[in-house]
Amino acid sequence: MRLRPPDWPLPRPDAIHHIVEDFLTDWTAPNAHILPLRRFLENCLSTDLRNFFAESCFLFAFTRQKLPPFCQQGYVRMQGLVGSQELRHHAVQAGLLQDYT
Repeated sequence: MRLRPPDWPLPRPDAIHHIVEDFLTDWTAPNAHILPLRRFLENCLSTDLRNFFAESCFLFAFTRQKLPPFCQQGYVRMQGLVGSQELRHHAVQAGLLQDYT
């Protein structure tokens, strides 16, 4: 930017993300800041930025042509979420996984 002439206009953005800020803002609030920012970035990048269980990445690998980045970076390189019996039970109760037992 320093090398541009003084009268050079900035390019018009394709998308803008506005956030509310004040002294009491909790920047880690999932519904107030993280979710809208994630959805904005997903829209700009045309991809899914959520985290998935290994079973979901396995299913995506067989049913989709393009894997979400989390599955590309973690599951395919054998660095996915390490499952446990408690985690699987919780995921089944939450409706995130099917119970195959």
